Amino acid sequence: MRRYVLACLCVVGLMAGARLDGWQPPSPAAPAASPAPPKAAQDEFVPVTNLPPAEQMPAGPLVLGAYGFMWAAVLVYVYLLSRRLATVQADIDALKRQTRS
Repeated sequence: MRRYVLACLCVVGLMAGARLDGWQPPSPAAPAASPAPPKAAQDEFVPVTNLPPAEQMPAGPLVLGAYGFMWAAVLVYVYLLSRRLATVQADIDALKRQTRS
């Protein structure tokens, strides 16, 4: 049980570290004198480079966080599976000893 809690804490720590790695405080936006009228989203294609900074998301920390979470989940699964396999193997060995006696 103790190892399970430690593994969960490691996963949470990895997720928090990946999330906080790319975090930057928001910069104060300067008010525009006269904002341009917004165009409808279906009117034309807008490249990602032309989006205002408030609408852009940093992809790096999100991708690294997702990969980190998946690897942590796989490692925890393999660890738990190995513990269960060891328990089953111990049961099989005990049954073999009982049948030989």
